[in-house]
Amino acid sequence: KYKYIKMKEKILITGGAGYIGSLLSEYFVNNGYVTTVVDNLMYKQNSLLHCCYKDNFHFKNIDVCNYSAMKELIKKNDIIIPLAAIVGAPACKKYQHLVKSINYDSNINIINNISKNQLVIFPTTNSGYGIGEKDEYCTEESPLRPVSEYGKLKVEIEKLYLESGNAITLRLATVFGMSPRMRTD
Repeated sequence: KYKYIKMKEKILITGGAGYIGSLLSEYFVNNGYVTTVVDNLMYKQNSLLHCCYKDNFHFKNIDVCNYSAMKELIKKNDIIIPLAAIVGAPACKKYQHLVKSINYDSNINIINNISKNQLVIFPTTNSGYGIGEKDEYCTEESPLRPVSEYGKLKVEIEKLYLESGNAITLRLATVFGMSPRMRTD
């Protein structure tokens, strides 16, 4: 007699207009999740224009280092997917002054402001493995020996997210393929 509607989770994606984020954002929006994307549009991308007309999509053109704005957004969401980062050796070299604040400090802000009822899904990188053993494949048991600043910060943040007790990390191998926001930088 009564129809129950299960509310879908509210999702916050930082760096949501980026290479991975633009695909995830579209997926969640198209599947009925209330999706909020935070991105400073550093690369002047327009990868989410096709989502803007949907009622369950919200875009915030702010920097993840705006901690007071982020604190308010974090509180309003059930799932946080932190993707905002300076990625890759060339970009980390070019934007050295931003690497620690975006790749590390902004994640510390998330850790400090999530509740035990929220979930963090932290996609991380195979850069944490560093240089492996010759003729050996990396597994989840392989030692983490990052060589780049990017990899070192990802390993540190992954550890802190896992210690928080309400996070899942996904170690991705090299991500490639088509995206509304191609990585041409």
